[in-house]
Amino acid sequence: MNNKNDDFEHLNSDNRTLWDFEAQDFPLPDGSGMGRLQRFDFNNILRLYRSEFRVQRDCVIDTNAADTELPNLLCSVLLLSGEMLLETPDGIQHRITPQSGIMYRVRDNGTRFHLKGGQTLRHIGVAGKISGLHKQLGHQLPGALACFSSFPESGVVSREVTVNTRLRGLLANVFAPSTCSSDPLQEIALEGVSMSILAEMARTILASDTDVEGRASLWGEHIFDSLTSYIRNNLDAPLKADDICQRFGITRRQLNQLFQVSAQCSPREFWRRERLEHARKLIEDDGVPVKMVANAVGYSHVSNFSKAYREYFGETPGHTLRLRTIDTPAE
Repeated sequence: MNNKNDDFEHLNSDNRTLWDFEAQDFPLPDGSGMGRLQRFDFNNILRLYRSEFRVQRDCVIDTNAADTELPNLLCSVLLLSGEMLLETPDGIQHRITPQSGIMYRVRDNGTRFHLKGGQTLRHIGVAGKISGLHKQLGHQLPGALACFSSFPESGVVSREVTVNTRLRGLLANVFAPSTCSSDPLQEIALEGVSMSILAEMARTILASDTDVEGRASLWGEHIFDSLTSYIRNNLDAPLKADDICQRFGITRRQLNQLFQVSAQCSPREFWRRERLEHARKLIEDDGVPVKMVANAVGYSHVSNFSKAYREYFGETPGHTLRLRTIDTPAE
């Protein structure tokens, strides 16, 4: 953890102002980058982690909690940007992305974060005491949440959580300016957001057992693949639902059902997500100027693009571009 090199020094020299929230930054293992972490404890029941990892090279971070409290925590891991593998103590690895998070409970320490180099991760973790949930919902948790009431032999229980539009908005609020400032009310705001995140994840898990549509048919899967390919190839175009329906020979009702079943969002939400994810890739991978990126993903006004980007990633596109400049070693 104390190993430093030229890249590390460059990353940590005079660029502290590019962090969006106040906390102590720290080196990632073996000088592989920098991290910054904040932890908030609310009423001894709820806990929030807000962190950012600027990863230059692959590394592994071991997590740790008090042995007496760990079995009583229902934990979650979610990302606003980047991706990683979360390895639970049973050795199983779970891929965490901005579209897919995890809710889990472990009996023993040994959970690890596998971070891939060349990226910036914005991470949100919310943990609540299982006893608090039992108090609110009963000793036996309802539906698909019941698996968290006790441990299997492996000592690990987990459920994947699709990040829908409502949950995505809550995650962005964790990094909103009002919750990252020295405002004395920020912890009150963050407590409310944290409770909402935990509730939305629980709702998503419960809904996974009650989806009336079930899985898409083979025909639906084929059409959905064609639809998503078409959208991704036309991110700079003003797509209209009626035009898409006419092109693929489906009704608007069928269009909406396909996206709700296969992507858990509306066609418009999917299109917006793809535009912004592609925009971030252009900035992070290629350093494309913000105005050019806005045009490339169909925004005619940079201000509208910047607003949408901030709402989705919790930071401005200019901030992402500046970080990219810092994190890219000089030739």
